[in-house]
Amino acid sequence: MKIIKNVLLDFFEDEVKEVRVVMEKADEIPLSFRLTKDSRTLLSLVNHIAQIPRIDIDIYSGKFPSGKETHKLEILLNKEELDEVLEVFDNGCDYLRKYFKKFKDEDLLKETLRPFYEPDSPPRAWTHFLPKLTTHLALHKGVLWSYLKAAKAKVNMFTYYCRK
Repeated sequence: MKIIKNVLLDFFEDEVKEVRVVMEKADEIPLSFRLTKDSRTLLSLVNHIAQIPRIDIDIYSGKFPSGKETHKLEILLNKEELDEVLEVFDNGCDYLRKYFKKFKDEDLLKETLRPFYEPDSPPRAWTHFLPKLTTHLALHKGVLWSYLKAAKAKVNMFTYYCRK
């Protein structure tokens, strides 16, 4: 029988593999590409995706008491080249893996977490926030895939689900 931590991390790892494949496809179009004139650039989008594992952990854990600290780390982690962005993503995923290594199931179930942007919400557990982080990645993988399709990159549903 799997323990809760392994189930949550397996869910995360499956999404990470898919996200990375879609991110790698961004090299087929200019990083200045925008889906619409008002949308962010492809570079801005891939930077955001790459930062999710690291930044979301720090937000949910309470390491960042406000958006100010979050923004400072975003600026530090922003990169100009796709290879560097992918490195930020890989490092963020490693950061998350190491962070969760120390937890036992009972730790993941403790409702002690309240991110700065939800000051009036009840405290929640990692069993709430790690799936939320994973679905955050999935959401932006879908947005990135839409950018790539619109820009005529060579992607299809096999790409989306990590079948190169």
